[in-house]
Amino acid sequence: MAAINAPALSTMWMQHRAERVLPWWEQVRALGFAQIELSHIVTPAMLEGLQAGDISVSSVHFPAPTVAHPHDSRPAEVLISSPDPALRSWAVKQCRRSIDLAAELGGKTVCIHAGRIRVPAHLEWVLYQRYYGGYQGTIIYQQALDDLLAARAANAEPYFSAIRRSLQELARYAQQAGVRLGVETRLHIYEIPSLQEAQIILAEHDPAVLGHWHDVGHVQVQANLGVASQAAWLEACGSRTVAAHLHDTRGLRDHLIPGHGDSDFALVAAHLPADALRVCELDWYFSPDEIRDGVDYLARHGLCESLDRGNVKPKA
Repeated sequence: MAAINAPALSTMWMQHRAERVLPWWEQVRALGFAQIELSHIVTPAMLEGLQAGDISVSSVHFPAPTVAHPHDSRPAEVLISSPDPALRSWAVKQCRRSIDLAAELGGKTVCIHAGRIRVPAHLEWVLYQRYYGGYQGTIIYQQALDDLLAARAANAEPYFSAIRRSLQELARYAQQAGVRLGVETRLHIYEIPSLQEAQIILAEHDPAVLGHWHDVGHVQVQANLGVASQAAWLEACGSRTVAAHLHDTRGLRDHLIPGHGDSDFALVAAHLPADALRVCELDWYFSPDEIRDGVDYLARHGLCESLDRGNVKPKA
């Protein structure tokens, strides 16, 4: 069994490396990881040949195992907050499959993307252009941010009501399955939850069943844009944290190797409960040595243990 703060590696790093989870697991073990998260890139085909006990799973990321809706191009992680009852019901069913997969493979927690609020797409585009142009701190930048936040607030009610219904249904199902849910902090301002929404959601649920999933990179991107800071999220939700996605950011770019960006991992370590899962969610193009260096950086800042180098196969 993995130590309580041993890091897991997300299958985000599996892309372009393996077509199935089982052979990729051997690569992960060679790196020194003792467990993995099945991320939302994982399809049923990628799980072929996998039996309980073949791998060590820390968590499953909804909507894994990912399947497409037969009539709607949007993924389940968007439709779960849909005001359309039929679309929402389909997405809830997909999340139940994620819970079932976690229970079957010994995963402790399911990470939930809680949907989004529909806003005019050009509002985020304008804000990003102002950010890239270096307008932060100016009236014109603040106006772009305010316009996006205002549109979000004006349109939020039906989507937030829908996700609250979905989470109530899923919490009952997860409790019966013996799996915890974590509602993840998101990358885009129009996604759910905002800090205020997260506090409402957490207050509605038993901490033993549903908690906060702190994605360090997502929070930092929104902080860089001028929304809630890393400290604000951790002070409000840190004690309810069931897991964290660990990756660095530079500006609006996330999923970077820790230590190569602007995220304060010591601050995160100070607020993360001892039993919260630590999942390294690093992009696929990084080398094994870069992954190891990133975990070493996290270990030095108190986030997790160093990798078990005894599992590392010698280089040819």
